[in-house]
Amino acid sequence: MKPIQRILVAAAILLSAALGQPTVAPTSEPVGSTRGDNWSDYNIVDSFETGYRFRTFGGSFDQYRSTVNYGDGIRLLSSFFTMNSKDGHGRFFDEIVLTTQGLGNDPYQNATLRISKNGLYRYDMHWRLNDYFNPGLVTDGAAGQHLLDTEYTTQDHDLTIFPESNLKFFLGYSRGNQNGPAISTIQLFDNRGNEFPLFENVRRIRDEYRVGNEFRVFGVRVNWMRGWEDFKEDSSYLSGQNAGNNPANPTALTSFQRNEPIHGTSPYWRAALFADRKYFSANGRFTYVAGNRGFVLDETSLGTARFGAAANRQIVTSGVAQRPALAGNLTLSFFPTSKITVVNHTAVNNIRIDGNSVYAQFDNATQSLQYLQFEFLGIRTIANETDLNFQASSRLGFFGGFHYSDRLIRSIEQSNVQGNIFNSPSEQSNQLKSGVFGGRLRPVKPLSIIVSGEIGRASRPLTPISERNYHALDARVRYKIKKLQFSASAQENYNVNSVSLSSYASHARTYSGDASWLPKDWFSVDASYSKIHLNTAGGIAYFASGQFFTGQQSIYVSNLHVASLTGHFNIRKRADLFVGYSHTQDTGDGRQLISSPFFGQSAFYTAQTYPLRFLSPMARFSFRINQKLRWNVGYQYYGYNADFYSNLDYHAHTSYTSLLWSF
Repeated sequence: MKPIQRILVAAAILLSAALGQPTVAPTSEPVGSTRGDNWSDYNIVDSFETGYRFRTFGGSFDQYRSTVNYGDGIRLLSSFFTMNSKDGHGRFFDEIVLTTQGLGNDPYQNATLRISKNGLYRYDMHWRLNDYFNPGLVTDGAAGQHLLDTEYTTQDHDLTIFPESNLKFFLGYSRGNQNGPAISTIQLFDNRGNEFPLFENVRRIRDEYRVGNEFRVFGVRVNWMRGWEDFKEDSSYLSGQNAGNNPANPTALTSFQRNEPIHGTSPYWRAALFADRKYFSANGRFTYVAGNRGFVLDETSLGTARFGAAANRQIVTSGVAQRPALAGNLTLSFFPTSKITVVNHTAVNNIRIDGNSVYAQFDNATQSLQYLQFEFLGIRTIANETDLNFQASSRLGFFGGFHYSDRLIRSIEQSNVQGNIFNSPSEQSNQLKSGVFGGRLRPVKPLSIIVSGEIGRASRPLTPISERNYHALDARVRYKIKKLQFSASAQENYNVNSVSLSSYASHARTYSGDASWLPKDWFSVDASYSKIHLNTAGGIAYFASGQFFTGQQSIYVSNLHVASLTGHFNIRKRADLFVGYSHTQDTGDGRQLISSPFFGQSAFYTAQTYPLRFLSPMARFSFRINQKLRWNVGYQYYGYNADFYSNLDYHAHTSYTSLLWSF
């Protein structure tokens, strides 16, 4: 992975943590009578918040869209509606609950609906829309040619017959639909050829149908489900005639065509059982999916090769394979005394890809054919965990356990080494053994302390960065009195992995604390802070400036600080003021940074730490006009600054005004 690509990955991780906080809208204050209003034989509670969003921004609009993406316009910011039978014996239904958020062109929208009649049925619906925009900001200098701008909508429908009885029946349907434009690049006609833009019209659909039942027999609750899931992708691709991204490269494209349909079905069985007795309990789950999938990629490209010769290349990749997957687990809990609990958990997982997949590349100019075939991949894992918990007294407890897993990976595929074709069956197994231990202490009633640790050893990890020789330590403290609650934690994780071709070591530390204070009924404060430190060192080999570097190390250091502070004020029971501030910053390790793709070893070393900052203050004011009407106004600022690449910086001011009302 090249430095700019690694930078974008680090930024995405950081922003996902920063954007985990709620936005300033919708309003969380109540409106209307908590007991609702009566109509006929029903009680109704409702609230609707309708308003207008405002937005101004500066800097990188693409970066803003890929992280925040709120725009201007009228919105139904939120709604809540319930209708309940007063005596629990409505004619057609006893309960209706409808909630919505962000309807009317927010990038993230959802709606839920529940209709039920006591003892007869319950219907649940959940609809979601995610307007996802990823501009592929900078990728190897091809700015603006990597983009995904799709809408992904999902809906789930579940009907339960006799929901309160010991004999239940289930019917369900789910659908996912992703569509929109995408842009990427393709390199032709060899590994030193030119790059050309590739346009894709994304079309992906998933449908799932399910039916099931739950019953009790001899005191054991049994739940089963039969389902059918279908997936199909019929995206279309297009690349126009052009000279490519590098004008100095003579490679040119005159015609390009690609068809790549992917269709699959995954019928499955799912079952679970639950049993509770005085001295033990048991629960088990089993899932089997008989997956089948077929695909074809047919690509033809015509043009001029790097040395001026006519190029005519055709690639055909196809396959039809079975993808059966089985997973099962059984948990047994024993309670020999009131102070001792023993839990044993066994899990089995087995997945296979078995079929006929081929890759064929035909070059009309040289009349050469490259042909590779993939036949089989199987992964089987068996794991067992036994844990013991001993509560010596109300103030002191201990726990410990032993965990074991055995994973076997097998594959059969063809490989091409200097023109020689090999049919390569391979097999690798890995056993992981770990022990856990810890204790709980409550020296005084408001204070509780938990410490724990884990030591693990693996025989043959799958990858150089997998866990091999590792240990982890964890400590948590919680203090709670009437108006103050405080908690803090610290975790450390160490891992050392050395294999024949490389070595890898990582060290992660996390410190966090949060506090809540309610000194008055009209005033409350919440604060939190966490620091996440990570450093890794791994052996690498790479090409740069036409040279092959070996025996080098990739050293990545991150020091991530995340802090937030919020306050809530109730002003004479007439108005509410909410203020907040969040700050996320990676300070890196102080190495000098670069802002362009590297062309040497020293530049590569300096591009392994990525300091950046994201901050977001917010405020919301809500004024109660009367019992059924509130006026709200809010403001939130987003500021993003990256030391390594200032072209990604942006700042945005978002605000809204709304009426929250109940009829």
